Amino acid sequence: MGPGDFRRFRERISQGLQGLPGRAELWFPPRPACGFPGDGRSTDVQEEALAANPLLEDLRRRLTRAFQWAVQRGTSRRAREAAAAAAAREEQSWARVEATLAGLRAELVEMHFQNHQLARTLLDLNMKVQQLKKEYELEITSDSQSPKDDAANLE
Repeated sequence: MGPGDFRRFRERISQGLQGLPGRAELWFPPRPACGFPGDGRSTDVQEEALAANPLLEDLRRRLTRAFQWAVQRGTSRRAREAAAAAAAREEQSWARVEATLAGLRAELVEMHFQNHQLARTLLDLNMKVQQLKKEYELEITSDSQSPKDDAANLE
């Protein structure tokens, strides 16, 4: 294998990576042919293998990074979606709590108004009872004075 063969090998690698979309991660370079000592082929194969290793290593690093990024992105998207769903549930829960509190406040205001009405009614009744007591006492005193007056008048 001469310098031209090495160039064709690099072209095959670049075609394998760029020319076949989606198949780059499945493509492996052919195994190097074993040469005999002294024919020059074994050193060329070793040079090609050394030249291919950095490319394969770079490809491996890129694929690893891309996979890790995709996993992190998918996880973070799921985490964001879960957080958004939890926030929506919490917002709905708070809305229900606020609606319930508003209803309780309205009932409390109504009860406060009714309490004032009952207190006024009770005070009015108390005043009427006091008036009736006074009138009754006046009647009793007037009735008790009347028989004496009547007896005095009869004499």
